[in-house]
Amino acid sequence: MFGLGVLAPLFAVAGVIGASIPIILHLLNRERARQLIFSTVRFIQMSHQTNVRRHKLKRLLLLLMRILMLALLGFAFARPFFADSLAVTQKTGGKRNAVIILDTSYSMQYAAVFEDAKKEAVKILDGLDAADAACLILSSDNARVVAPLGSEFSHIRTALNTAETTNNQTDYLDALQNADEILAGIPIGEKQVYLISDMQKRGWENFIETDKLSADIQINFVDIHVEEPQNLAITGISVPPVVLKEQKASRLVARVRNFGTESVENLPVRLFIDDNVIDTVELDIEADDLADAVFNIEFQDEATHTGWVELPEDRLLVDNKRYFTLQSLQSIKVHAVRERARSVGTGVSNPYDETFFIKKALVSGRNTAARIDFTETFSVPNAATLERADVLILADVAALSSAEAERVKNFVANDGGLILTVGDNIDTDTYKRHLGGEDGLMPCDFVQAVGDAFNRDQFRVIATVQYEHPIFTPFKEPNHGDFGKARFYRLFQAVPTKDATVIASYDDGSPALFEKPYGNLGRVLCFTSTIDREWNDLPIRAVYLPFLHESIKYLALKSVNTTPDYRINDSVELKVFDDEEVSDTVRRKEIAIFDPNNIETRMQPDENAPEGSSRNSIFYTDTSVPGIYSAHLSGGDTHYFVVNIDTSESDLAARDIEELTSMLKGAAEESVEEKPRAELVAQYREDVEKNQNAWMYLMLVVFALAVTEMFLANRV
Repeated sequence: MFGLGVLAPLFAVAGVIGASIPIILHLLNRERARQLIFSTVRFIQMSHQTNVRRHKLKRLLLLLMRILMLALLGFAFARPFFADSLAVTQKTGGKRNAVIILDTSYSMQYAAVFEDAKKEAVKILDGLDAADAACLILSSDNARVVAPLGSEFSHIRTALNTAETTNNQTDYLDALQNADEILAGIPIGEKQVYLISDMQKRGWENFIETDKLSADIQINFVDIHVEEPQNLAITGISVPPVVLKEQKASRLVARVRNFGTESVENLPVRLFIDDNVIDTVELDIEADDLADAVFNIEFQDEATHTGWVELPEDRLLVDNKRYFTLQSLQSIKVHAVRERARSVGTGVSNPYDETFFIKKALVSGRNTAARIDFTETFSVPNAATLERADVLILADVAALSSAEAERVKNFVANDGGLILTVGDNIDTDTYKRHLGGEDGLMPCDFVQAVGDAFNRDQFRVIATVQYEHPIFTPFKEPNHGDFGKARFYRLFQAVPTKDATVIASYDDGSPALFEKPYGNLGRVLCFTSTIDREWNDLPIRAVYLPFLHESIKYLALKSVNTTPDYRINDSVELKVFDDEEVSDTVRRKEIAIFDPNNIETRMQPDENAPEGSSRNSIFYTDTSVPGIYSAHLSGGDTHYFVVNIDTSESDLAARDIEELTSMLKGAAEESVEEKPRAELVAQYREDVEKNQNAWMYLMLVVFALAVTEMFLANRV
C-alpha cells in the first residue's frame, strides 16, 4: 500500500487556493443572457445556438486547464513523494532499515543450503524500496560487514554473488551485536534484522540472558535448514607422532561420528599415508552414535610421514577427512659419557664402570618394544655427533669444560634429552658454574652428599612417585613394578631450580628425580644417586630396566605429548633457526610455505612475530583451509604441519525459531513510543525526495498545459 506525502504542505494549500481563482473570475465575468424579440428567422437561430455551445465548451476547457495549472504548480512546489503506508509515514517517516546477516559457517556447505540462503537474501532486497536502506553482514565465528547501511543495493547484490562459505564454526553473537550497533545509530525508520541461516544449535551457545536486541528492532529468521540431515564426520584421530621399528605395529585410531537419524552399515573408512591407500576398515554405526576405526601402521625407514583418514562422500564433504603427521624411527639413539674405568673399591659390590648396567638394560633388552642404539665416550662428543643422538647421559662425569658445557646446552636446547646422574666423581661446583644459574640447564642445586655407600644396613627407599607422569604411568597398576624395594645407601641432597619439578622422592622427603624443560622441547632428568650399584641396588631390581626404558622413550619421543593440534585460523609458530646469534645475512633468508591448495607464501623469520617472541621463528596465520601444509627453508629440511576443522560444527541440529525469538526480543517499553521529531521527519522526507523527483514531472505537465491554454485562448 502506498501513500502520498509532501515536504512543503503550505505550497499544496496555496495551490488549492490558487486553483479557485479561475473559478471566481469565471463566475464574475459570466455574461447574462438578454432577451431580444426578432421576427421568425429560424435558420439564423439554429446557427447561433451551435456557436454558443462550442464557445461554452472551449471556455469550460480553458477554465479546467487554468484550475489544473495552478493546482499542479502549488503541488509541485510542495515537493511530493510516495512512501509505504501513510500510517508508517506518520510514525517512522516511512523508511525501512534492514540488516541482512548471511551465515557462512561450514555447516552451510550441506547440500545446496548456501545457494538457497543467497536466493533468500536477494528476495529480501527485492522487497525493499529505493528509499529504504540495507546492510549485509557475512557471519561465521565472527562477523564481517561487507556492505554498510545504505541504498546502494547493487553493492549488496555483488557481494551476495561472490559470497562463499568458510571452514569456520557458527557463532551468531558477534553478527547480531554488530547489527544492533548499526541500527542503534538510526534516528528514524523501521529497524529490521534478517538472519538467514540453518539455525544450528552450536551457534547459540555463547548467548547469555543480557544478549538481547534493542526493543525497537524487529528480528526476522529465515530458516533454510534441511529436515533430518544425515551427516558422518571424523571427529578425532589418535596418532603416535613417532613410530618406532618395533616387534609389533603401532595403532592409529580414527573416531567416526554418525550425526544423522539413520544407522549406517559397512561404512568404508580409508587410511592414506604419503598419498597412498594403506588400509580400509568397515564400520557399522547406529544413529547418533560413534565408532572407532583401528589401523595398524609400521615403517622400515626414518622419515616424516603425512596422511589422512577419509570417509566416503556425503552431502557435507569438509568433515570427511582428518589429517595427521608422524615420524618413523628405526631406533632411539643414546650416547653416554662416563669417566674412565676405576679399580675396585673396598666393600663396593659393583666392580664395573658407571655405564655397565645401562648398556645391559638398553642393548640387551630384547623383549622391549623400542630398539635402542647405544654409544659411549669419555668426554662430551662434538656437535656433529650430538646432533645424531636423541638422548645424552652424563653418568657421574667429574667435570665439564666450558666448551663441553656449551655443547650440552645447545644439544638440549635443540630438543634433545639429557640424563644427569651423580657419584663420587662429580664436581658439583663445576656443574653449577657451567650449567647452573637462574636460566641454566641444571634442574637442581646440589647441597651435600649424605649416607654411607659401604654401610648397607642404613638405607633409604623411594616412597613417592608421580604416577601421572609419563615415566611412571606404566607402574601405576599393581604388580607392574615396586620402586620401594630398591635400597639407596648414599645420595645427594638437592633443591630444585627455577621451572624444575620433583617427580620422585625418598622416604625422608629428599628428592630422588628432578625434571626441567629447557629450550623448546628439550628436557633434563637429574637422578640424585648413581645409575650403577655403587650407591644403591636399583640395577638388580625388576623396575630398573623398564624405568630406564621409559625414561629414554620419554626424552626421545617427547613430541608425543607436545604435537600441536592446529585448528582452522590458528597461528602456527615455526622455528627456523636454533641459534639466537644467527647473522642478519642468514636471517634474511625467506621460508616458503605451501598450503593444501599449493599456494605459496614467502616470509622472513621476524616477520609478523609477536612482541617478545623469538626472532628465530615465523608466525604463519593463513590457516583457513584444512589439510597438510609444508614449510621449506633454503638448505634446510622440509617441515610439515596439519590443520583440521572443529567438528563440533558437524552436528546440524537446529534451534526452534519461536524459542530464538523469545531469547533475542528486547524488553517492551512501558511508555508510548514518541513520534520522531519534526526536523527528523523533514530531513528524512528531503532525503526521500532526492530520489523521487516527482515535482519535476509536475512542472513539465504545468508547462504543457500553459502552452495548450495559450493556444486555445487565442482561438476563443
